[in-house]
Amino acid sequence: MQDFVANAGTILLAVFGISLLIFVHEAGHFLAARLFKVRVEVFSLGFGPRLFGWNHGDTDYRISAFPLGGYVKMAGEYNEYTDETERAPQEDDLNNKPIWQRFIIFAAGPAVNFLLAFVLFPIGFAIGAPFVAPVIGDIAPGGSAWTAGLQPGDELVSVNDNRVYGLSDVWLEIALSDPNDTTAVVRRDGNLLERRFALQRSADDSRYDLGISAFQLPTLQVREDGPATKAGLQEGDILTGVEDLQIGTFVEERLVTTTIALSQLVGRPKAATLHVERDGEPLSFVVEPSPIEIETATPMLGAAPASTRIHGLRRDAEAPSFPLHMDDIVMRVGEVDVVSEKELRAAIHALQATGNPGSLHILREGTAREIPLGEQLMASLLERDVSFTQDLTGPLRIQVVDEGSLDQAGMQDGDLILSLNEMPLSNFTELKRFIESQPNQVDYTVNFMRHGDEEQLTVRARPLLAYDFGIAPTTLEVVYDMSFLSAMKAGFDSSINSIRNTALTLGKLFTGEVGTENLGGPIAISVITYEAAKWDFAKLLMFLAALSVNLGLINILPIPVLDGGQIIFLLCEKVKGSRLSERFMQNAQLAGFVAILALMVYVTFNDFTNFI
Repeated sequence: MQDFVANAGTILLAVFGISLLIFVHEAGHFLAARLFKVRVEVFSLGFGPRLFGWNHGDTDYRISAFPLGGYVKMAGEYNEYTDETERAPQEDDLNNKPIWQRFIIFAAGPAVNFLLAFVLFPIGFAIGAPFVAPVIGDIAPGGSAWTAGLQPGDELVSVNDNRVYGLSDVWLEIALSDPNDTTAVVRRDGNLLERRFALQRSADDSRYDLGISAFQLPTLQVREDGPATKAGLQEGDILTGVEDLQIGTFVEERLVTTTIALSQLVGRPKAATLHVERDGEPLSFVVEPSPIEIETATPMLGAAPASTRIHGLRRDAEAPSFPLHMDDIVMRVGEVDVVSEKELRAAIHALQATGNPGSLHILREGTAREIPLGEQLMASLLERDVSFTQDLTGPLRIQVVDEGSLDQAGMQDGDLILSLNEMPLSNFTELKRFIESQPNQVDYTVNFMRHGDEEQLTVRARPLLAYDFGIAPTTLEVVYDMSFLSAMKAGFDSSINSIRNTALTLGKLFTGEVGTENLGGPIAISVITYEAAKWDFAKLLMFLAALSVNLGLINILPIPVLDGGQIIFLLCEKVKGSRLSERFMQNAQLAGFVAILALMVYVTFNDFTNFI
């Protein structure tokens, strides 16, 4: 019963928030109309049939059936009178008012939406809205942040001279940055440092990306009835290590963070020992993961590409004299074949132990080369100034997925696949395409080479499995403790940034730099508003402030039926010196209505795809 009451209260709060934005927008039109003595016939929250309401003066105040917006109907707004009707134009008709007054009336709705943001943002800061802290948790090797020398624990203060309060501000600034010239100011050990870098595109969705993740606290969230709970872990336990990896220590020049420790569990099919602290007492638990079948179009073989292709160089490795180049593929260290950075580093340490410097065997543009493993090269590799990525186009050397089909058939890391079912294959991309083109294929004959000898196996493909341990870290959040004046300043900055970023986003939608798949409709707005209301009232205010800016800017787009379209008509009327023809107005309004209807259908389809 308590959950029902809490959920009902959250839903009502979310509905109230969205209704507030609509009410404020329409109230802007209403008050401006009344200021210039225009008769308002209807003030409606929602569209469609009238559900209930009341009449006061000349206005019918109503709640309508479809809560997707609202409207204010002003006398004479749609030129109801014509030469054939008996009704003559009235003094309080909208179209009897001067152009400048009509301009203010149409602009008042969006203007009040912007004004509301300037009210809600400071209130959110003043009462303490939580933000995902703009602190770097982990850095993708080879990414923009890695190249610029940013480090885990760095706090981002500003991006492109715009103050950032949360990680969402950082991502938005990055998405709208000049990819060739982005600056960031970070705080490290109490000092402010400026970094300038070029952005790289994300491998997942081709958007520009900084290559960072949120800072994760070791405080565990433990899913009820999950594997970790069954093993004895509890919500709030403090993770101190996974297996032999201890959080807070340095391993091979790299600080072990919560994110790095938990990465040991990704794809792990075997039990893992988790070390935690509970009420000051150290405890250890062995957790057996639950397998989860990954939905794929076709069964897979459980092969991953070798990941020794160079895709990033920094510091000394960027020098022209450095012997490794971008896209070189490291094949062997000394006499040891390597297919991952972990194997590469282990092989280098083994060479160090013998005192034999050895050499690297690489492929560069298809040609085999041998490079002496001198001190500078060895230091750059061990200090992670060279980053590696998966090799999708080079020789088809594989890493086998634990408990996958190839692993169970007896194949090993480093095996070189020559063909499947007698189909010659030269790289991992061809392998993936071939398997996806055989949706009904189960058994494959695999020809491969191991240590120079050609071998053959029959492998049965099966669905891929993920392994769930039932735990998650807690993301670091920050609540800004501000005075009234500081909250006003922060709220003003956030309002200006929200207006600027929304305008830039809309512009990039039209140029294609931001894909339309990112558009959300009423379902997305409702879901996100509900989540914000569930999390925190101050967070709901911040989200509504940003949504209010979106509503204001969308309404001033030059589309007929929107406020911006009406303003364009007024400007045309001013230039023309007379009213636009009724035929033109009707056709333009119809075209605008069709465009808006098509947009609503599209974004609602996006919502169903993303949320339902």
